[in-house]
Amino acid sequence: MRKRANPDSEANIRRIDSKAKAKKQTHGFQVHFLRGREAVTKMFSDTVYGGKESARRAARKFKRSAMAELPERVFRGPVKAQPVRPKSKTAAKTKPKAKSTSSKTKRRR
Repeated sequence: MRKRANPDSEANIRRIDSKAKAKKQTHGFQVHFLRGREAVTKMFSDTVYGGKESARRAARKFKRSAMAELPERVFRGPVKAQPVRPKSKTAAKTKPKAKSTSSKTKRRR
């Protein structure tokens, strides 16, 4: 079963609310993103910043300033398939060589 996203979360800003039965309660916003080889993470607690909205504003402000200082994101995802090129006339005329089978093939035991 997939976790539901918190509706208070935004791009690169996660809302963290621990479960009610946990020993320590955590409520706040976490800013997290990667740029180059650097990972930037900072937590903005509701109690430290004086409430949920104040913590959200502080997280947004930090995100804007941190992203302005770091280089642009470089996507390192899967490589797209290369476009299919039409075969040249000479390649179409020649037949691929068939593999030769020799009588000295190894037997599996």
